[in-house]
Amino acid sequence: MGGQDGFTRDLLNYGSESNSLLAGFKYQANDKWDLGLDFSWTQAEAALSPFELSAPEYEATHPTMSFDFSESHTYSDLDSTRIDADAWLKYSFNKGLWLRFRYHYIDYQDDAPYLYDTSGTFQYIAGALGWVF
Repeated sequence: MGGQDGFTRDLLNYGSESNSLLAGFKYQANDKWDLGLDFSWTQAEAALSPFELSAPEYEATHPTMSFDFSESHTYSDLDSTRIDADAWLKYSFNKGLWLRFRYHYIDYQDDAPYLYDTSGTFQYIAGALGWVF
């Protein structure tokens, strides 16, 4: 409640923070072979600050509500960590034809699950043949 009707109000504050670290490495042994490693780490948090729905004048004349808002701010508490790593190898037959192999790893951690845990790991291996014409 708030504003012109004379009730008190509590402004809602939402805070977020995200940190990332990225690194990459490419090594070219010769004209035929290339090797690459890539890595990223991300940690993120976001949350609504606790709030109070106080309206003393209203509460004095009306019974309390059946819904308890005291834990509402926890429903938006987001906290996650992600690691993403990639390794690849490329072989060039000539200037226009190459073969590449790739391994990719992703690990996602839901550090504050509230409905269900969305944590998981995903990995894949891929190969590609490229032709530039």
